[in-house]
Amino acid sequence: MLDDFLIRSLLAGALMVLVAAPMGCLMVWQRLAFLADTLGHASVLGVALGLMMSLHPMVGVLIVILVIMLIVSQSMGGKPVAMSESVLAIISHTGLAAGILLLSLTGAANISLEAILFGDLLATSMSDLGFIALTVFILLFLLWQHWTSFVAVSVSPEIAQAEGIPVQKVQFILYLMIALLIAVMMKVMGVLLIGAMLVIPVNAARVFSRGPEQMMVISLFFGLMSLLSGMFMSWQYDLQTGPAIVVMAAVWLLLSLFIKKLNKTLT
Repeated sequence: MLDDFLIRSLLAGALMVLVAAPMGCLMVWQRLAFLADTLGHASVLGVALGLMMSLHPMVGVLIVILVIMLIVSQSMGGKPVAMSESVLAIISHTGLAAGILLLSLTGAANISLEAILFGDLLATSMSDLGFIALTVFILLFLLWQHWTSFVAVSVSPEIAQAEGIPVQKVQFILYLMIALLIAVMMKVMGVLLIGAMLVIPVNAARVFSRGPEQMMVISLFFGLMSLLSGMFMSWQYDLQTGPAIVVMAAVWLLLSLFIKKLNKTLT
């Protein structure tokens, strides 16, 4: 019989994987993979600012992420794929360092830096689960509404613009979705592991997929396998849950690459 906290953790993880699969695909297709790490690191600054302004930490995270997305979109000059890695690296490291300094100045004894960095999936409460479920429902609804436009912009912004798709509006919606996703996933996975779970299953799926929808479904499969195997390893060997999930995601990626290479050798 599974304990209640373990069931809540599994449900929370499954919900996050459900939305991370399509969102991760869009981010990889649009060369925004490094953006997840940048926003994750800068989320520490959001937590600190939220505490200093007597706001919920998630509100501070959303504010910081939206400001960063505005800065990034301006630096890209309206070109969705022309991402400046230098700008992202500067924001990432500055946000993380400033957040750690501000947290130490606030003297918030009840805030664990380790929980922010690595997450605390096993501590998911019923209120956390309800909020995650609501957020995932909103993100999945937006994905369903705009999926064709998202894919078109990912393939070619110029062609999408020529076909009458409002590229800047579509990109803005995607940025808002990414901001909400990062803010919510921070509670589950931690800021240092968010990017890994968005990118690693997608790259494992790329080995076997032949189209956007197929890649999304296979990415969901690898994400769920990473979640289940990571939680099993964490439970069996008393390991940190978040890092265990990401390590198992990397194992599945390596296994998929090995299978691909073996298949080429045999054929």
